[in-house]
Amino acid sequence: MSIAVLEIKRAFRYNGILLPDVPGLEPREVRDLYSAQYPELVSAEVEPGEVRDGVQEFTFRKAVGTKGAGRKSTAMTARGGEAGPRLAALLARIQTDAAGTAGAQSKLSNALSRRSVLDRSAALSRFADATLELPRNAPRPDRSAATSDMLAPVA
Repeated sequence: MSIAVLEIKRAFRYNGILLPDVPGLEPREVRDLYSAQYPELVSAEVEPGEVRDGVQEFTFRKAVGTKGAGRKSTAMTARGGEAGPRLAALLARIQTDAAGTAGAQSKLSNALSRRSVLDRSAALSRFADATLELPRNAPRPDRSAATSDMLAPVA
C-alpha cells in the first residue's frame, strides 16, 4: 500500500462568481487583493469549505449589519421614548450651558480669562524667559558624552 500525495487546488467564490486562485497568498491576502475590484470584500469574512475532488473552495461572505442607531430608535426618542446614555448626557450638557450653571470646565475657563490672571501669567512668562536666556557672548556649558565602554551592559 502506497501513499499518494495530491495537490489541493483552491477556488474562491464571491457572490456566485468564481475567482481564480493566486498562488503563494493566504486566503485573507487573496481577499485583500480582490477587494480592489470588489470594494465590499474589505470587510468580508473568508469561509473555508470542504475539500471535494482535490479542490477546496473558499467563500467570501459580506459582513451584514447596521451602522449606528436605526430609524426605529431615533423615532422612539423623538416621540418621548427612552434616550441612549450618550444622547442623555448631551442633552444634560446643553441644558446646563443654557441655564448658565456649567461645570468645573467652564469655571476654570472663566477664571483663566480674568485680567488679573492674564497679567500674572504674562509676568511669570517674562520672568522665565529672562532667567533662562543666556547672554550672546556667554560661554556655553560643556557637554560630555559617555563612551560605549562606560555604559552598563544590556542584559
